[in-house]
Amino acid sequence: MAKMDEPEDGLKEWREAAQAQISEPVIEACLLTRPTSYAGNAIASHSGPLVGMLLRKSREIRAGGLPQHFLVAITEHEVVALERKLTARGGPLGKPGGAVARWPRSQVGVTWSPAGYLLKIRLVAAGEVHECSATKHALVEQFLELLSEPD
Repeated sequence: MAKMDEPEDGLKEWREAAQAQISEPVIEACLLTRPTSYAGNAIASHSGPLVGMLLRKSREIRAGGLPQHFLVAITEHEVVALERKLTARGGPLGKPGGAVARWPRSQVGVTWSPAGYLLKIRLVAAGEVHECSATKHALVEQFLELLSEPD
């Protein structure tokens, strides 16, 4: 199967979804999730509800309290995290939630590394560390490079 061409403006739908909730012009936006791993999910699915609950709580703590799925939007002066509720009836973009965090763009740093089909992302914002993940893709990496740039 031939490799499909990447969309010319691949993150446009996320940017428009974020723009609908933010009054400032949105430069770019991308969907991130709490940290995850295939192995952790497999172990939890075979170990009972208590292990699953502990795994979910651990991931919430590592994400610094950010929701399971969240949209990170970059504006000229701020980085805004918006909750997304991904459900079968919410469509591919999910249902919008409220703003869960706002940070001055100058106080946000990001590092990432590949982990299989995912990117492990470490977002440091206003002195707090938020671990998260996203699908490994060139568009996501371009978004993270933009996020790592100062104002």
